[in-house]
Amino acid sequence: MRIGILGAGNVGQSLGKGLAKSGHQILISSRTPHSRKRNLWKHEVGDAGDIASFAEAAQFGEVIIAALPWSSMIEVIETIDPVYLKNKTVIDVSNAVHFDNGPRLLLTNTSAGEVIQSILPESHVVKTLNTVSDKIMSHPQYKEGSPIMFVSGNHAPSKDQVRVLLNDLGWSTVVDLGDIRQSFLQESIMLACVISEIQLQSPGSSFALLRH
Repeated sequence: MRIGILGAGNVGQSLGKGLAKSGHQILISSRTPHSRKRNLWKHEVGDAGDIASFAEAAQFGEVIIAALPWSSMIEVIETIDPVYLKNKTVIDVSNAVHFDNGPRLLLTNTSAGEVIQSILPESHVVKTLNTVSDKIMSHPQYKEGSPIMFVSGNHAPSKDQVRVLLNDLGWSTVVDLGDIRQSFLQESIMLACVISEIQLQSPGSSFALLRH
C-alpha cells in the first residue's frame, strides 16, 4: 500500500520505518525534506521510502498519516489541496496538550480528531496510536504482555483499513471505540498514561486490557 505521512519528525520516521518493513511504500514529508536527518532515514528504509513535500505525500498516499505536532497540524493540512485527501483514510496520531502546571488537554469541548475531521469533511479520519510514544508505535514489546490500541472514526471501511496497518505494526489487540467523537476519550487516555508514567517514573508505558 502507498502511505503518505505528513511529518518527518520522530513519529513520522518511526511509523514510516515500521510500515516500510511490512512491505508498504512510504513517502514522509517536511518543509525541509532534504535535510541530513531525513536522508539518514531514507538510507535506513532504502527503496521502500522517500521524502517529499506535504502536498506530494498527500497526493501519493492511498492512506495518509497526520504525524505533526498539534501546533502546526491545522496550518499544514490547510496548505494541501483538499482533492489530494478526498475520500482517503487520514490517520490522526496527534494530541492537543499543554504542560503548563502539569499536563492537560488543550481542547475541552472537542478533540484533535474531531477538529481534523471538521476541516476534512470529504476524508475519513481515524484516530489511533496517540496513546503511546513514537518509540513503541511499531512492534511494542513488554514482558508483562501485549498492550492494547484503540481506534475511532465515522467510516467503518477506513477503520478496517487502519486495523490491518496496526496489525502490520505489531498491534494484536485493537478495540474500536466508536465514531470520531471518541477521539476525545483516546486523548484523555493518553493524558492518563502520561501522568501515570510521571507518577511511576516509567517512561514508554502503554495500557493493556486484562481479561479472565
